[in-house]
Amino acid sequence: MNNFWQRILTGIVFVIAIIGGMWWHQYSYLLIFYTVVLLGMLEFAELVRARPVHAQIGWALVLGSFWYLASFFVLAGIISERWLMFVVPLIMAVFITELFRKSNTPLLNIACTLIIPFYVALPFSFLHFLVFKGGSYDYLLLLGFFLLVWANDSGAYLIGVRFGKHRLFPRISPRKSWEGAVGGFVFTLAIAFVLSLFIEQLSWGHWLAIGVLVSVMGTFGDLVESMLKRSVNVKDSGSLLPGHGGVLDRFDAVVFAAPLVCGYLILIRYMF
Repeated sequence: MNNFWQRILTGIVFVIAIIGGMWWHQYSYLLIFYTVVLLGMLEFAELVRARPVHAQIGWALVLGSFWYLASFFVLAGIISERWLMFVVPLIMAVFITELFRKSNTPLLNIACTLIIPFYVALPFSFLHFLVFKGGSYDYLLLLGFFLLVWANDSGAYLIGVRFGKHRLFPRISPRKSWEGAVGGFVFTLAIAFVLSLFIEQLSWGHWLAIGVLVSVMGTFGDLVESMLKRSVNVKDSGSLLPGHGGVLDRFDAVVFAAPLVCGYLILIRYMF
């Protein structure tokens, strides 16, 4: 099977799993995305291991898992937000553990330990704000968010392959083009307008604003992911998804877009 059809088949299975998980139940949503978070943290840990740094992978996984799961149950109205305070002693445990490791790079070890949950689990926890309102689960905003992310990726890929000539950021990603970025932007706004016709929780203006955030921040997320991989001389963050690379390769846009979109939604709900 050539790379194109492998990419298409993997993409179909991937989309079905994501949409099916968020549609079925709040706990199937949790299971799907917690799996993504765990795999993403493990992939990031492998990137960290490519350098002479000794991160505390166990504490990174515990810290990221605690924050992601606790924020879910808080927003679902199952536990008190006071549980989130336990993240502080968990962070302190990373510093204390480093005292006993006798490493020559304690500062780098601590920094790389903390960046694993910060880069992966924290941004994904913002997705909880999209599915919970007053403790009630509704997946439609999250579905719209992912349709915008996929529209940006697909538009950038299709237009970039066909018309891409001017490099967007050649030092970091020689294959990405301005034409592809503009194509992804236009595709995203088109899908945003269509979403406004079917998901009436937001007006068309807000959907377009979210589309802009997703396209711009998704592009930055893609470039940052490329920068991190280039810094450790790897092509993909992993090999779990044939034709697509690793989990972080498929969710790099989500990492940067989700916090901004959630911030925007909190702002407009506060203002209007």
